Amino acid sequence: MMAWMRKLLARAEITSSGYFDHIGWFETRARGRALDRHGEPIPWFTYPAIAYLDERIDSSWRVLEFGSGMGTLWWSQRVEKHIALEHDAAWAALVARSGNARVVATSDADAQSYIAPALPLGPFDVVIVDGLFRTECLAASRDLLAADGVILLDDAQRHEYAAGIEALHAAGFRQIAFHGPQPVSKHAGCTTVLYRSGNVLGI
Repeated sequence: MMAWMRKLLARAEITSSGYFDHIGWFETRARGRALDRHGEPIPWFTYPAIAYLDERIDSSWRVLEFGSGMGTLWWSQRVEKHIALEHDAAWAALVARSGNARVVATSDADAQSYIAPALPLGPFDVVIVDGLFRTECLAASRDLLAADGVILLDDAQRHEYAAGIEALHAAGFRQIAFHGPQPVSKHAGCTTVLYRSGNVLGI
């Protein structure tokens, strides 16, 4: 069989019986929403990161998320307390109506205003950085974490977040990067776990 025929056959097979079909990627790509193969919400993380976290989540965790969306719905079904900060009032109201999370309105005027509502709410077992002002949110996350808490940074492959990651490394955090496909997007991404010893994930 010629190479072009094998390539065409491989493309056909993966749409009906391959990995991308199994994880529901074709449906999420078509609908433009982060959903699993059953149509349930999932975070817009890489699929390897979602699988890793799903096996380790403890229902007693307190989770803070900078930004809100389908991941907010996913987390709020799994943990005792989930708080999401959201600068878009209409979107915040929609997410709040759709799940069990507490969605806190915030301002996008500057990083300090954006982060401020989270400061009195900690400590958290997990802080998710997936909204605006991510470098500043990474820095603030250190003070929002419980002693055994971890930080999750999505789109960690982006160069503009490198300084924030390096600052956490200098403060004693280590890193596991989960590269791979992600919901909706046709491009690979990276979701990174930043952690210290004795953390809630047992790393």
